[in-house]
Amino acid sequence: MKKKKLLVRNSVSWKRVFWFIGLTYLISFLLCGFVYVQGKKLDPEKPAIKLYTDISQKDPQAVARYLETHPEISEEDLPSTVPGVGGVTELNTLEEKVAVFVSQKHLPIQAFGAMMIFPALIAVILRLIFRDGFRNSGFRFGKASNYFWTLGFIVVFTFLSILANTLISGQAPDWQLKEMGMESLALVGKPVSPFLFWVFQFLIVGVIANLTFPIIMMFGEEYGWRSYLLQHLLPLGFWKANIITGAVWGLWHAPVILMGYNYGYYNIAGIFLFVLVCILIGTLFNYMYIRGNSVILTSAGHGWFNGMVPSIILLTGYMGKETLIAPLGITGIVILCILVWVGAKLTGNYDIEPFIEKEAGNAA
Repeated sequence: MKKKKLLVRNSVSWKRVFWFIGLTYLISFLLCGFVYVQGKKLDPEKPAIKLYTDISQKDPQAVARYLETHPEISEEDLPSTVPGVGGVTELNTLEEKVAVFVSQKHLPIQAFGAMMIFPALIAVILRLIFRDGFRNSGFRFGKASNYFWTLGFIVVFTFLSILANTLISGQAPDWQLKEMGMESLALVGKPVSPFLFWVFQFLIVGVIANLTFPIIMMFGEEYGWRSYLLQHLLPLGFWKANIITGAVWGLWHAPVILMGYNYGYYNIAGIFLFVLVCILIGTLFNYMYIRGNSVILTSAGHGWFNGMVPSIILLTGYMGKETLIAPLGITGIVILCILVWVGAKLTGNYDIEPFIEKEAGNAA
């Protein structure tokens, strides 16, 4: 059976590109403004996503900061139990109680996660408005080998990141998660060895679980960035389209980064670094989208990347500042540069000609 190639226009429809970027940024940034206002209720001086995630992870300093800024909250106000698997789970520490309390009381601050669905929604709306249809959308699984190559890239990046952080800091990975305040590792409430715990973390959480519900959220981004923006920019050639798409994708995260997401860093340094990360990891996603003509493939890859990255942070995140260490700091960017360079050697500088065909009779 003849392989279905990606249809590419003969020229860039800047009208479609500008409408997509403008609407996606407008709606997502308005949502971020809502999250910012909600964050002021969490902490009037630091309306940040970072503080919320730290509290959710039961960080003692973040919990102390929250209680300091909310003296009206007494210990009697905090929950002592929470519904769990097979019954009610006791909350034994102050950090656990505050984490649950904040997650319940400040639920709207979690709305920043809804950003992920807007690129796809805007792409669908514009396809309808411009009557482009949906046949050239990458709604196909494609070859299994493409999934193995994508996963392989991410697995190699994960382990190189752990190794690099370890060598640079001179400290061993925190296999027991003592830096996270864990007394022992457990799965389903039962103590397990570090080997079993991390096999579960990498294989079940990092790989398999991200092919379930999370892939829907990843599709929310991928259908916008790959199936719409990249596709309309491809008449410029792979590299120009790749860099523009990656930069737009990275800058789209600017408001949440300025509120402490990913770097815990409240200035443009985090934005600049994340734009570089998006351009580099986007090179993998963009090339594999074109190669496989599959948005399902890149949604899986995006999920695997987001699933693997937390393991790097759990194991080596305590070794330095987020802006310096892998996965998203300077060290991670260097590793991505090396992997992208290796990929260029393996793919003929990301030659996409065998995987595309020009579309005749483009409309304006």
